[in-house]
Amino acid sequence: MLASTLFLFGFQAIAQHQFGNSRVSGDFGFNGMYYIPDSIIGAEPVDSKVRGNAFLNILYSNGDFSAGMRYEFYMFPLIDFEKIGYQGQGIKYFFADYTNKFISVTAGNFYEQFGNGLTLRAYEDRQLGIDNSLLGARVKVTPYKGITLKGVWGIERNNFESYIGRADYVRGADLELSFGEMFPVIQEKGFIARVGANIVSKFEKSDEDIYFGIGDDTTAVIQDSKIPQNVAAWAARATFGYEGFRLDGEYARKMNDPNISNKFIYKPGEALFLSATYAMKGFGIAASFIRADNMEFRSHRWENSNSELLINCIPAINRQYSYQLIGDYSYASQPNSQIGAQLQINYQIPKKTKLGGKYGTDLTFNYSRFHNTDQQPVQEAIVNGTPIGTMGYTSKFFKFGPDLLYQDIGLEISHRFNNKKWKWILAYNYITYNLEILQGHAGMMRGHLVASDLSYKITPKHALRLELQHLYTKDDCGSSIYGMLEYSFSPSWFVSIGDDWNYGNPLADHKTHYYNISCAYVWNTTRIAVNFGKTKEGILCVGGVCRAVPASFGAGLSVTTSF
Repeated sequence: MLASTLFLFGFQAIAQHQFGNSRVSGDFGFNGMYYIPDSIIGAEPVDSKVRGNAFLNILYSNGDFSAGMRYEFYMFPLIDFEKIGYQGQGIKYFFADYTNKFISVTAGNFYEQFGNGLTLRAYEDRQLGIDNSLLGARVKVTPYKGITLKGVWGIERNNFESYIGRADYVRGADLELSFGEMFPVIQEKGFIARVGANIVSKFEKSDEDIYFGIGDDTTAVIQDSKIPQNVAAWAARATFGYEGFRLDGEYARKMNDPNISNKFIYKPGEALFLSATYAMKGFGIAASFIRADNMEFRSHRWENSNSELLINCIPAINRQYSYQLIGDYSYASQPNSQIGAQLQINYQIPKKTKLGGKYGTDLTFNYSRFHNTDQQPVQEAIVNGTPIGTMGYTSKFFKFGPDLLYQDIGLEISHRFNNKKWKWILAYNYITYNLEILQGHAGMMRGHLVASDLSYKITPKHALRLELQHLYTKDDCGSSIYGMLEYSFSPSWFVSIGDDWNYGNPLADHKTHYYNISCAYVWNTTRIAVNFGKTKEGILCVGGVCRAVPASFGAGLSVTTSF
């Protein structure tokens, strides 16, 4: 690994140059850690104390043609990646692509998303350990300005599992019409108008009966002939806007798809996403709605862990935060049962007023609430004592279910002081979080968070930032307080020290300090960072997709560079 790093630093000097019409570029990343056991926080001893994840991307381009590959090294992965099955090494991503104004053809691995992702989202998020790229072929055609047609066929990546011998694949097509591009006069008058539709189908061979024990001497059986091998999902979407107003909507429906996550029922799935925004100078409002019912869509019917082999993605519409103390209570989107809404209002108190000050004061209010969907068991399921092999349940489309999953009420104030060197952000959130449904722990967490972010620009290159947070709750692990001080010497050096103290833990010996010291250095396109400290057990979420994070203690090294 060290040899690869040194090779890249040496190669960087020559790789940035073009050779005729050809160009070679890429990037490299390494995240490593030395683990120290700590029984108090639950950091268990590991077989190999030194672990790391690494990747190397190489891209070649020449005119309309490009090709690339990525080598990945997870032989001794970080423990949180090991727990989700990431272990192995090799070239798991490679492609060749030809693109001109009319057609784009890709062979090999590729990422793709149709619309909002309700039927297809093949993407990578290295932080979450997600990579469900498709290995196959993609064709994109633009026969006329504003008309785009895509077609895909491929096998979904499943960590380091071999593609050879897999009896499953995904195929789909998407059509989008952009009327503003087709008729420029529409755009010139301030209008936005787009419509689209797609269909996605997965094939998974079914050649055996499925048995379930539902009692001491009772077994439910679904014959292989009744398990659909081809499952299709379709969606239609539209976007309309005029000047500061915009409306987006997409509806998706999936055929009966009996699988482990829905207890092998035959009810079709459906999802609806709506979003409306309006913005003018000093004011903005955004409202959105999401409903998803039995819409988990995977390549394998027996898979239900994290986000492995997910074909689609139901977006989380609640506001996303970077606050340390509510990170463990981030909302995870529930594709099989969720209905909810979100509202956000932004207002700027005018500049050069008593409350607004010289630069104005920004206010942000947000509210979001999510429930499970209303589900009434069908008579057949009640008689049999199990939903297996039945339609499962009925559900009224706009009726909220009895279980509150998540609620967030928040207010944020941002103000830059008259000398422009000081900036202060003050935030308050009241969070209600269903621990049992979202994390598998008993109970409900209700907590008040107050966060303050104060930054001071010492000179144009030197800056200090102080972040303070307090989460008050009598639930789960109790109250915590967090503080972090960061000093930056732009553009090269960043140093920070932080501590998360779980002072309200009901267990006296678990009132732990989770401290962390870090330092980063940036040179051109290279960033090197080191850190030492403790990480609490919890979850990491990005856009409603989450993974478990085990407790850990130790020293870390991170290196990223592009060339």
